[in-house]
Amino acid sequence: LRIIIVLSLLSPATIFAEKVDTFRVVIKPSEPWVMYDAKLAPDERNPVGFSIDLWHGIANKLGVKTQWVYAETVTELLTTVQTNKADVGISAITIRSDREEIINFSTSMFELGLQIMLRADVDITTPFKVLKEEVGKFITMSNIIIFILALFVAINIRWWADTKDSGAKLFPQTYWLGVNSAFWWSITMLITWDVPRNRGGLARLIDLCWHFTGLVSMSVLTGIIAAALTIQAVDGAIKNEKDLPGKRVAAVANNAPEDYLKSIGAIVIPVDTLNHGIDMLIAGKVEALVHDGPRLLYLAEKVNQTEEKVIVLPAVFNYQNYGIALPNNSNYLESINVALLKLREADGLNDSFHSRLKNKWIPESK
Repeated sequence: LRIIIVLSLLSPATIFAEKVDTFRVVIKPSEPWVMYDAKLAPDERNPVGFSIDLWHGIANKLGVKTQWVYAETVTELLTTVQTNKADVGISAITIRSDREEIINFSTSMFELGLQIMLRADVDITTPFKVLKEEVGKFITMSNIIIFILALFVAINIRWWADTKDSGAKLFPQTYWLGVNSAFWWSITMLITWDVPRNRGGLARLIDLCWHFTGLVSMSVLTGIIAAALTIQAVDGAIKNEKDLPGKRVAAVANNAPEDYLKSIGAIVIPVDTLNHGIDMLIAGKVEALVHDGPRLLYLAEKVNQTEEKVIVLPAVFNYQNYGIALPNNSNYLESINVALLKLREADGLNDSFHSRLKNKWIPESK
């Protein structure tokens, strides 16, 4: 009996219950996971975000208080956990094999993948969009006026030539009825060829010239569209991760996206922060910015508040998981995992606590 009592007192659950009433939780800024004003004193920062709300939910399940510990980088956060200067670390920490060798991770707290941010003026090009843009270049006020004048002259000259022809008449001989018929002749003759009934040389010459004008116009427009599509194909507009090799792509230094981009042959431009990367993207110094999708979507909403400057492609790749970091051999891992799983379970017909946080903090991909 004494042995059983001693063993029960030494169990992780008992140690947890007796010794811990406050958790030291290390965090680092990472919108929308963890956000606070670093200029304020630590006790005045009041961090907010998805990870903060999730930890509050876990702490409530565990019945513990929280003491925030602040780090500036993921590396500093992981070191703080590894050296037992914090009980847990939470932010936007990707679960990776190399990190698992030095610390423990909870079960996944969020599943996500990488996404690509582009300048808004470098959108996905489709044949329909090219057609719309190239045709739009021709539809200017000056071109419309020139076309109407040319059409008016061609209609009247063609009707006049028809009245002078001694053979079969193509149009009514009264002006308004004749011009109306000549109008429809002019439209169809631009793109088709119908051997006219008139035998007069002038009428046939007008038919030929007008039809030739239509052929030249259509050929020029077709050539421009074909050239635009060819350039688009050669330049390789970025549509997904398969278009990134050989492109100048910004990524946060010493981060998982940087490692992935190097592995696929992209020209990686390391940046200190995502905001720095966005500035380079808008300035045209890089062709794309790659990072965790939810964070890019959140930052895109902020950047585009007054004017659409960037877009985030819907394609998601290199799926990964975020987790809560704990020291090796932590006694709290099992308790935190159980609490986290409970927060991810649906509450009857209502969304789970985790789903409500996702709807609150994570913008949907458009």
